[in-house]
Amino acid sequence: MQLHRVFLVLFVFALPFTRSMRAQTVPEPIPGVHIPNGSIPWAVDIYEGKQQLVPIHHTTVEVNNHKGTNVAGSLAGSVFYKPKVTTEVNGAHARVALHSDKPVFYVHIMDDPGGDSSDPATPGWAIVRATINKDRRILAQVNFTQLTGNAKRNDSQVDAAIEMLGDGWFKIVPKDPLSPGEYALQPVPKAANTFSTVVFDFTIDSKAPNAPDALSAPAS
Repeated sequence: MQLHRVFLVLFVFALPFTRSMRAQTVPEPIPGVHIPNGSIPWAVDIYEGKQQLVPIHHTTVEVNNHKGTNVAGSLAGSVFYKPKVTTEVNGAHARVALHSDKPVFYVHIMDDPGGDSSDPATPGWAIVRATINKDRRILAQVNFTQLTGNAKRNDSQVDAAIEMLGDGWFKIVPKDPLSPGEYALQPVPKAANTFSTVVFDFTIDSKAPNAPDALSAPAS
């Protein structure tokens, strides 16, 4: 069986703004609380009835080629067998937990390494629900058709509205409440069958402890 390759795309995320930050308009998602930097996404969450701003940290993605399963399927000789490749992250749960089922995300994009920078209204980001498999979370699966070598990507992408705010900032809002479970906010490359090597994962859990680095509005 000819092995199929899934190419990883390493996205260059916005580094801390330093000088350029001062000349830009920074979102203030909560009255009195500006986003401190654009190197990572931020989410507006609600904890104990109060709004807060929570940083969403990154996790490295791994590719599982399912070598044993794919070889066995190929040896079986079925032309209908579809080899698969999955993108996964370690751990059954993300370290960042959000309590609200209607979080609002803010992402700063200085560049679009995925391709068409002429379309700023489509930053190429998505919210994806992860599937837990023992001690790992599966984000996407690619099935290859043996006869043609064509691949079809399957993932649990959440419908979301994306709003351009200006100065490279985008607001991402799920159209429906998120059910409890594991998710990732991730860049989506425009090239077929490619994946980002980094995602920003989070859990929706109303009973989780509060994030230690969450920012709240100053007491009045």
